[in-house]
Order: sequence, then structure tokens, then C-alpha cells
Amino acid sequence: MSKEPDKKLYIYSSGAKMGLALVVLLLILHSAGKLIGSGWTSLSWIVYIIAIYLTMSVYRDRYNNGVLSYGNGLLFGLKISTLSGIIVGFFYFILIRFIDPGVKDAMIALAEEAYLALGMPESQVEMMYEAIQMTTNPWVMLMSNALGGLINGTIVSLIVALVVQRKGDPFKEVMKDVE
Repeated sequence: MSKEPDKKLYIYSSGAKMGLALVVLLLILHSAGKLIGSGWTSLSWIVYIIAIYLTMSVYRDRYNNGVLSYGNGLLFGLKISTLSGIIVGFFYFILIRFIDPGVKDAMIALAEEAYLALGMPESQVEMMYEAIQMTTNPWVMLMSNALGGLINGTIVSLIVALVVQRKGDPFKEVMKDVE
């Protein structure tokens, strides 16, 4: 029996676990009032690094007989990161839509303050209000978090795949057909 279904299940479960770990982190930050406008959200990079490293190592050893090319490692990281980004996107969708709609207003206020701090005239920032409000739409947040997960996962996977990759023994590969 092929390990292919098991591989897919492992990829999906790894992405789901990483997504849930990120959601737990975001829930903790939200309950502490540090979700918007603080640097604490950068802790998500640590979650990405640890989750991708650990799951990629297990994937290599359990499903690929201890062998993992750089490309396959990168692809693995992209898959689980995209899935986790979708889960985080759903978290933001539920948070903004149902749990705490005030988060949307805080995001808009933060964006306006950032534009004003860059030296934009207040009249121009007011004209941009519609565009700023559109970026905090729950549906847009869902899609942007999926894309953000892919981008973050790409960056982390590029590095982690270098560390986790392991080439097989070419002699064993050739001789397996002879035996």
C-alpha cells in the first residue's frame, strides 16, 4: 500500500496544527490587548519556524525514508503555510465579523495614524478612508491572510529546507532494482 494518502493527511494535519497554534497566539494577544499596533504579533515568525522545522523533519524521516530534496522541502512548507494562513484568515473573519467588530475600527485608526505619521495631509488620508476600510473587510482579511501565510511560509521554508534536506545514497537507489 502506498504512503501517498498518509503523506497528504500529514501535510493537512501539519498545516492545521500550525494554523491553530497561530490562532492560539493571536487569541492570547487579543485578550491581552496587544493584537493591534504592537510588535508582539512578530512572535508568529517563531511559530512558523518551529512548526515548519519540526513537521518537515518528521515528513522527511517518516514518509520519505529519511530523504528530502530542497524542492520537496520547500513545497511541503508552502503547502502547510498556505493552509495555516487560511485558518488564520478564518480566525480574523470570525473575530471581526462576530466576536469583536471594534478590531476593525482599531485597524482603520492605526492605518490612518501611520499615513499621518508619514506626512500625508489629513485631507488626503480622509480621501483614502474608503480604501483603508476595504482592507479591513473580513473577506479581504481572509484572503490576505491566506496570501500572507504563503509569503511567510515561503521565506521560512527557503531557509528551513536548506537545513532539513537530506540526499539519498545513489548506490542504494540504483541497487534497489537489482535485489
